[in-house]
Amino acid sequence: MKAIFLDRDALLRRLREVAVEALEAFPELQEVWLIGSLAAGTATGTSDVDLLLQVKEIQGNPLEAAKPYYFFFSRRLEIALDLLLAGPELSPGLEAALAGGVRLAMRGETRDSGLEKRP
Repeated sequence: MKAIFLDRDALLRRLREVAVEALEAFPELQEVWLIGSLAAGTATGTSDVDLLLQVKEIQGNPLEAAKPYYFFFSRRLEIALDLLLAGPELSPGLEAALAGGVRLAMRGETRDSGLEKRP
């Protein structure tokens, strides 16, 4: 049997670094949120990263629009990744997904800003 360990603190630091890089690479990207088990603190060694990206607007097919972001994050992180792309107005379902989420980066904040947990 193989034991798998996930260092949540190290992963959060790396996610924050990559989220800030993404804000620099994608001018339309406004916020990057960690949601799911990693945000809630219930992740296991086999958990993936669940990200919600809020952009100024989604142009065209949402799945196609998400591809550049997915490739950006997946190439920089060594963990499985699920990504949701949202426009400026969040649906009730996405608002619910953000409950307990952790904002990794937001346009206009400094690199030294801390992680913000959403109630």
